[in-house]
Amino acid sequence: MNLELLESFGQNYPEEADGTLDCISMALTCTFNRWGTLLAVGCNDGRIVIWDFLTRGIAKIISAHIHPVCSLCWSRDGHKLVSASTDNMVSLWDVLSGDCDQRFRFPSPILKVQFHPRDQNRVLVCPMKSAPVMLSLSDSSHVVLPVDDDSDLNVVASFDRRGEYIYTGNAKGKILVLKTNSQDLVASFRVTTGTSNTTAIKSIEFARKGSCFLINTADRIIRVYDGREILTCGRDGEPEPMQKLQDLVNRTPWKKCCFSGDGEYIVAGSARQHALYIWEKSIGNLVKILHGTRGELLLDVAWHPVRPIIASISSGVVSIWAQNQVVRCLFCFFVFQPL
Repeated sequence: MNLELLESFGQNYPEEADGTLDCISMALTCTFNRWGTLLAVGCNDGRIVIWDFLTRGIAKIISAHIHPVCSLCWSRDGHKLVSASTDNMVSLWDVLSGDCDQRFRFPSPILKVQFHPRDQNRVLVCPMKSAPVMLSLSDSSHVVLPVDDDSDLNVVASFDRRGEYIYTGNAKGKILVLKTNSQDLVASFRVTTGTSNTTAIKSIEFARKGSCFLINTADRIIRVYDGREILTCGRDGEPEPMQKLQDLVNRTPWKKCCFSGDGEYIVAGSARQHALYIWEKSIGNLVKILHGTRGELLLDVAWHPVRPIIASISSGVVSIWAQNQVVRCLFCFFVFQPL
């Protein structure tokens, strides 16, 4: 009996709002460290506010940039943060001291920065209207990644879960899979709509567990793929997505998408309003829609790496979404009861 009751309370996704984090400044982007104990928030005044997520208190404030912070990423050991700003700067920070270890200037604003998942000496940078660049922090060198079309430099990129490969996508829907160490092309395919027209790639996100990744495209569909199948298909392959997730009623475009910590759920934030859509990955069914304040625009979404908690940003404030308090109490009660 206890097991049956436990199953009904065991869903691993948030159900309601659970407060806000006020950074004083206007929050623009956020990211958890790999344990979920700290949340780094980039603000429009160039500051990085680091929250202790266990106590919901501010642990540190770093005056990082003069212009707004547009992207953040933690190193694997949690000791470093890499940040990008609209002033075309990428900076490496020591979290404990708040000191800037290194700084790099690019010719255009930065869309995204990402530490290598296993080697914190390497950072992937996606400049606007330029080919992605991989920085080597040890000697300040860099490698420009090959692109499919030199005339189309609206390219997004991401390391896979282990950092063995780099996936890039352009405005013509072409995905390239490059070997990280050599930048050799090992696989490629094109994302097409039902009419065989191509659609622009907006972002590529990998799950923390397993081999799945998602592609957010301009046709308002989130496609979920298995990375192993992509590598098997090789160059100019035609892999079929495991799932296609979309809002058929409202035709919602997606601002930001990511996986849950266990990789079993996908959350997508609407580009029209403060609304979060949550799907179960294995089945593809929509399990929850979380609505924020009407009229607010969503800026960023991050799922906690361990717990069923989501942080979203709108109107400069970080909102926290969690399970219902009653459900959490009942869950704990039944877990510790004898079977």
